[in-house]
Order: sequence, then structure tokens, then C-alpha cells
Amino acid sequence: MAAHTRQYEALFLLNPSYATGSWETAKQEVEHILHRANAEILHVRKWDERRLAYEILGQKRGVYVLAFFKCEGPKVAGIERDVQLSENILRCIVLKADHLALKDIEGMQPQQPVADEHDTRTFRRSGPGGPGGDRDRGDRGDRGPRDRAPAQAIEEVPEEAAIDKV
Repeated sequence: MAAHTRQYEALFLLNPSYATGSWETAKQEVEHILHRANAEILHVRKWDERRLAYEILGQKRGVYVLAFFKCEGPKVAGIERDVQLSENILRCIVLKADHLALKDIEGMQPQQPVADEHDTRTFRRSGPGGPGGDRDRGDRGDRGPRDRAPAQAIEEVPEEAAIDKV
């Protein structure tokens, strides 16, 4: 029984030094992976380059490549396997996109970041008096800072005294 051909969209996250060095080479690697799965490529484009929320394989930035293609359902697992074997592609997500027409695919644009990219660690490290600096949230009212009393030693009770005998 032949598998049903569906339309998919895939978002590939590429190593930025590889993708920005030669865009054509990076695009060819994505296309090569799709061709290995006998996929009919509808559209491939560089989506965006962004700072990652967390490091992936030592990378702080990544280049996103958006691809739309048609292939048989079981072949998607082969695409994901090839991505895991690639040293230049960090991650990949493949979704069904049967609901999209070709004109919608070609007109897609990346969403602009809501805020400028900034390093949140500098905000947290702003020092005493700044956000998170002395950890005084100002919610202690007219009370002064807490006096930290030294921890008192707990007296150990002999085991015989702790057990009640009947």
C-alpha cells in the first residue's frame, strides 16, 4: 500500500558560522536532506538569524531556514534522522502544512522581535541598589534589615532517652 503524500513545513536551525559563511552551501545541505527523502521541494528560504534562548551545542546564535515540501509521511522520520547526523544543522521541526497554499507560503515573513535583543544577565548583575543587587525588595516596611542570628547548635539526645519504654 502506497503512503499518502502530504505537504509539510520544516524549520531548520543551522550553525551560524556555517550558514552565514556560504548561504548557497547551507541551502544545498537542507535541499540534499529533503531530496534523500524523495521530497518535492516547494520553497526554501533563509528565515532569520537570532540569538538563542539557551546554548545548543555551544552555539549562542542560530540561522533559521524555512522549507516547504511534499513527501510521504513515513519519510519524515528519515529527514529527522539525517538532521541528527548533520554537524551543521542544530535542530529541526517538521509540521504538516496541508492547509497552506503556495501563494501563502511565498508571502510568509519572519516576525520582528518584540523587544531588542539584550543580555538579561547584565540586568540581574547591576549591583547593590539595582534590580536584584542587595535583594531588598522594599517590602519590609519600617522594619530594618533582618538580623541574621547565628544558627544554634542542636543538642543531641542519647538514643536510650528518646525511646519510651513500656
